[in-house]
Formats: sequence, structure tokens, C-alpha cells
Amino acid sequence: MSVAKHLLMDRGIQPIEAGGMLMPAQSAFCAKICSKIITSQFCIILLNNDIQDGVEIPNANVNMEYGLMLGFNKYVIPFQRETQKLPFNAAGLDTVKYSNEDFEDKAAKAIDLAISATSQETSPSITPDQVLETFLLSKEVLLVPLTNEGDRNLFELGRPLGFNMVMTFDGMRYLYIGNFTSLRPEAVVWRLKKLQQIVTQRFGSLPQRRKLGLQIDASAMAVADRLLGELRMWVLVTSDHDKAVVKAAIDAADFTVPAEAFSMSDISTELQNIG
Repeated sequence: MSVAKHLLMDRGIQPIEAGGMLMPAQSAFCAKICSKIITSQFCIILLNNDIQDGVEIPNANVNMEYGLMLGFNKYVIPFQRETQKLPFNAAGLDTVKYSNEDFEDKAAKAIDLAISATSQETSPSITPDQVLETFLLSKEVLLVPLTNEGDRNLFELGRPLGFNMVMTFDGMRYLYIGNFTSLRPEAVVWRLKKLQQIVTQRFGSLPQRRKLGLQIDASAMAVADRLLGELRMWVLVTSDHDKAVVKAAIDAADFTVPAEAFSMSDISTELQNIG
């Protein structure tokens, strides 16, 4: 699922996983599945069988959803592990057979075909980078241009973990931002903790390095203290569920460098509210 989501996001398609959505007091089938199929550009379905006592059993819910997709005349990309067999009523339908080694390559080709077949020629092409840049502008931050050594050094602290660097419009506050929509929440939390460890230890070592004779004057120490005090960390995750998991971990860890998580629905809502 994470690979498929990553491929879709790279192509400007917002992935919606029915199982990851909450619709209180509503029919789960209608709100979480039926309505999403109707409004989707195309559908991806995993036809992997359940294994019970060593016997393969087709997933009844998945096959019902598959029939619903076909009934609504949706473009469907069906996947199944190459070691498994389709039930008789789906055996005649083209299905992408995959292994762990070749799934990403086959999925990328199938998704590209689906986008080509279902896109309207008049629809503007909006890349994920454009979506992210617009979201950042709505939050009144800009990517740091890295034209001076200080900004580059600060950026390099987060680069190994996949973080970029942004600053507020006035250039007075810096933020690390990581686009981790293809990662599990636990991996995102690990990156946040590791980045905070790197940043706090690097800034915390300034007094010791000054004692060792490095040219760090009082004014530079004051700037470093202010910078660390206003530093923030942002991460982008796929679903509201992932956001809740990350937020709970942030609250439990009591980060000294404040951190905040945004889901794809947060970004969508933010962009919808723009002027």
C-alpha cells in the first residue's frame, strides 16, 4: 500500500484508502467505499487471498467491491500475488500478477496507463511539488535558498533524514519540513526524534567548542540561542490516522523542538480555503 500511495503522489494523484477513513454514524459501506468509488478517477484493488489453515480463500468483501467498481464502469487496476489464483468469476479479467521484487515497476506502468486513459485533456497538470509549494505559501513560509554558509549548514543537519528547510516570510524563523507520505508513522516519528537529537546536540556543543578555541563570539551564541528557541519541525503524512499516531508520539516524547504533523486531507482543506 505504501508503494502504491507513493507512486500516486509522485504523479499528482491523491490516494484515498477506504479502510483508513472514519465516518461516524454513517453506513460504512456507503460512506467509506461506495461514495469513494463513484468519485474516484480510477481504482486499485488487491485481490490477494486470505490464508486459513493453509488454504487460500478469496476475500468476499474485496470481490464485492471489485464488482461495484466494474458496475460503475470504473477503470480498475487489479493486483494479485503471482503465487495465488483468482476465483473463477474473476479469472477471465486481466490482472497484474506481481511479486515483492517487481511490484513497484509493474504498478508504475499500470498507474501511468490508468492516468492516461482517465485524464481529461483540458485538465491542468498540477505536480506534487506545485501542491506542496502552494501549501507552504498558505502557511507563509518559503524554501530556504541555501545561498549562505549558515543556511547550508543548518539544512545539512536534516538532509540525511529527508528533511528540507523553510523559513517564514520575514526570514526570522526556520523550520524543517519532511514529506514522508510514503513512510509508516513509526518511521516518521523516528526521524523526528533523530533530527531533534542532532539539532540539540549540535547547538548544545557550541559553548564547549568556544572553549576549545573556535571563533564563536557572544553575538553568534545569542543568534544560535534565538534560532534554536524558534526552530520548528513539520512532517507530511498520508492519512489522518497516520497523523494521529505521529501526534500522539510527539506529545508523549515532549519534544524541546516543537513538531507538527499534517495529513494529505489537511493540505487539501488548506488549498480549498485559499482565496
